[in-house]
Amino acid sequence: MGHDSTPLTVELAGGWEATAYREWSFPRELPGSWDALAKAYGDLGVFLSFENFSCWWRSFGAAARPLVTVLSKGGKPMGIFPCQLVQEGTQQRSIRSLTNNETHCYDFLVAGEERPAALSGFLLAAARLFPAESITIEKMPAQGPNTGPLLELLARRGGRFHQSFHPTAPWLEVPQSEEELLGRLSGRVQKSLRQSRKRGAREGRIWLQAVTGNDSLEATLSEVFEVEYRGWKGEAGTAIKCRHDAESYYRGVARWALESGALVLFLLRLDQCVTAACFCLVRGNTLFILKTGYDEKYRHLTPGLLLLAEVLTWCRETGGYSVCDLCGGCEPWKMEWTGRTGASGMITIYPASFSGTLEYFRNCGWKLFLKKFRLVQYGLDLLRRDSAPSARSPQVFP
Repeated sequence: MGHDSTPLTVELAGGWEATAYREWSFPRELPGSWDALAKAYGDLGVFLSFENFSCWWRSFGAAARPLVTVLSKGGKPMGIFPCQLVQEGTQQRSIRSLTNNETHCYDFLVAGEERPAALSGFLLAAARLFPAESITIEKMPAQGPNTGPLLELLARRGGRFHQSFHPTAPWLEVPQSEEELLGRLSGRVQKSLRQSRKRGAREGRIWLQAVTGNDSLEATLSEVFEVEYRGWKGEAGTAIKCRHDAESYYRGVARWALESGALVLFLLRLDQCVTAACFCLVRGNTLFILKTGYDEKYRHLTPGLLLLAEVLTWCRETGGYSVCDLCGGCEPWKMEWTGRTGASGMITIYPASFSGTLEYFRNCGWKLFLKKFRLVQYGLDLLRRDSAPSARSPQVFP
């Protein structure tokens, strides 16, 4: 028997109303309001657009049900909370953000002047409609506009929550000259870059193709996915081409991003052969590198190194972008280009009930709870100090 997909409505104080949509079908006017809030979010709002979430749902949403909560005041959407209702067992469900490994950034879309009221309204509506479900928000930027207010709100309300943030998304300001670029790199990387350019010049013409127009989009995407597949990601089974849902997602994203002027595909060619490529989105003054890969056949040219150097030159001379976000984790090769990172993580909100408290302890443990108490923390510090080896009397091990 099919699920009931009728939208659920909750009347809140102060003229607020929450509507929870349980299928990916919305009133005609909502996508426009959604994208207006995403634009106001800033450069990272390119990941929060209605079309980006729609592409995500079409590719990855088969195992869950959408749960998109819209907070309105006076009939105007003031907050949009794109989530999914996930079945985690025969009886247990949870509310989770629309995120997975292909997500760079996730956040709620909230009108700035109504942020505290909208965040509070979302939590209240979720508690009324789904009182037994926990809420897990992943890939939320630590410095995002909603993170601080949400954590403050959770600290004041009843119930338990857990937060965990870590460095992610290395980024750098686009160098204003070749000299500035080289000056930021270590001597070893500078040497590798010079050697790569010399080797490439001996084998043919190395040049960067930047695709921003509509000509042969699908064919160009196939080239980008193929060169990623020919590297270590293909061997590991993590390349886009290895997963039908991932390829479907990135092709969908490319189509809407192209129409809105947010897509750039870079292909580093040796004559006509693609040695490396990357899939990028742009918004404001930022270029986001979502996916990058190179053909192992050309590994001796270190094409990934050459590609990023050429992309930074393009940003400065052609694209007009001043920030390059390398996205994803802080892999060593990224940290060779910059020491700056963002931070993102996860917030899990447990129901304000006995069962919710038990779930918190089961997932997070008693130690995490006890550490919140100053006296317990003081006792733990004393135990550590007493058990630590003395600095003046070093232990001698047999």
